[in-house]
Amino acid sequence: MKTIDEILALIERFFEGDTTLEEEHWLYDYFKQTKDLPEELAAYRETFLGFDAIALTETDAATTNIANQKVSLTAIELPINPTPPRYRGWWKQVAGIAAMVAVLIGAMWAYQSYQRFQLEKVYGGSYMIVDGKRIDNLQKILPEIKRTLSLADAMETTSPTLLIDQAEQDLLNNIQDAQERERIRQLLNQ
Repeated sequence: MKTIDEILALIERFFEGDTTLEEEHWLYDYFKQTKDLPEELAAYRETFLGFDAIALTETDAATTNIANQKVSLTAIELPINPTPPRYRGWWKQVAGIAAMVAVLIGAMWAYQSYQRFQLEKVYGGSYMIVDGKRIDNLQKILPEIKRTLSLADAMETTSPTLLIDQAEQDLLNNIQDAQERERIRQLLNQ
């Protein structure tokens, strides 16, 4: 009689393919004939009963016409308890997030391109000269364009005489010499 450790070692050798036919048949017979198996070996019973059902001994193969024999094959359930991967499918989540980020970046780029196209369509060719340098970047000069347009809209709504009076006052206020200012005022009032 073999000990449980010897049987477990034999089972391990069986799954590694290192057993002889006699050892394999001994395992088949052991699991077929032993009714009360120890807990460590109970999980292997179905496996070895299945192997025993499909195993042909040398004498069986020699005396049996295999072509005329019907062999029923059944699924064999191995007592292997694989541990599931910890992060199963994590790459799908990462790929989904990466795709979402790529779509957002693409949408932002498309929107900025559209805005730039609309700006060039309306204000293309506009430029400003600041400190002797020409600036034709529409993104930089857009605030100035908008301010100028709002001033132009304001001028359209006010009366022309009021604008002229305001321009005359601005001119007179910028003259430092009091006598010269008075002389110009008289010329404007004639």
